[in-house]
Amino acid sequence: MRKICRRRKFVIGRTLITGLSIVMMCAAAYPQEKGKPGNDPVAQLYAGARKEGVVVIWGPTDAVIYQRAQAALDKQYPGIKIEHFESIPEPLVQRIIAESQAGKPAAVDIIQSGSLRALRPLIDRDMLSAYPGWEKDFGLDAVYAGQRFVGAYNLTLPIAYNTKMVSAQEAPKSWEDLADAKWKGRKLIIEARLVPFAMLGTEWGKGKATELVKKVLAQQPIIAQGGTTVAKALAGGQVHIAVGTYAYTIEGLKKQGAPVDWVAVSPLPVLNSAVGVLKTAPHPNAARFFAGWLGGAEGQKIRYSTSGQAIEVGKNAIGAVAERIKTHQPAIILETEKTFATILEIQRELGKLLGALR
Repeated sequence: MRKICRRRKFVIGRTLITGLSIVMMCAAAYPQEKGKPGNDPVAQLYAGARKEGVVVIWGPTDAVIYQRAQAALDKQYPGIKIEHFESIPEPLVQRIIAESQAGKPAAVDIIQSGSLRALRPLIDRDMLSAYPGWEKDFGLDAVYAGQRFVGAYNLTLPIAYNTKMVSAQEAPKSWEDLADAKWKGRKLIIEARLVPFAMLGTEWGKGKATELVKKVLAQQPIIAQGGTTVAKALAGGQVHIAVGTYAYTIEGLKKQGAPVDWVAVSPLPVLNSAVGVLKTAPHPNAARFFAGWLGGAEGQKIRYSTSGQAIEVGKNAIGAVAERIKTHQPAIILETEKTFATILEIQRELGKLLGALR
């Protein structure tokens, strides 16, 4: 084809197209090779990422998601190896801080957490790199903390119910409905960290959230550790109503045939799982590129099809939870860098009520 383009002359009427015109036509016949930047900022970043060849990410995401992400990257953007270390974020954050204070070279590019709160120490110490290109070039809107975080997925905290015990009409329609006397006597299960109520406190004020928790605790609920434990108790018929599990978890149980559903109650608390690139990242281009790709359409499709998790609010939202939110349009209380300190403060105060009950 290149020989043809070099030798062939095209005549349109009496105009001979040669020289520069033919060069331009030949160039158009060949798509730009991935990794050759041209004028595309994403392609330029990918070229740098490909030279580095590796991205190292630490966080709680299941390894199978990164295995599938690797397969997709190898087809779409070859030459970047994903190295993942799976762990809860808090000890990883402390390890990063300790190694930095000791003057050790960074071993990780990206840190990921199930909520922004766990990464607060890195923000406080200004250890994360800002990157405007996630919004400008990748077209993402789930970008936080002065462009230091990309949203990986959301964790929506609704009111859930067992459909064999409670009809959709009977299910609580507001947070205040949890104080209705018909839910008294171990018909409720509440996750012990009280995160939804703490997030409500950022919208209502600590006083109103505290009063609601007092009323809910007076209902003699079951208190359990962990959102999965709460969801399983609901699905197993041990309780009628559950607070503190995630909407995507309930959707997953529904697909398995469990008699559960959830209410898009307003306001609806939504946590942010995010990825941040360290200023000391040994592979900064690969880290920024992979974080942007992960937050975009391809990365989101892989995460959702594998785990049911996804961005659930905003323009990049996908999945069953996102569709329910779009349909009912509740007010959203979104965890951001502006609210996570307040969430923690209110959570500690509410925890005292729980401690007194015990």
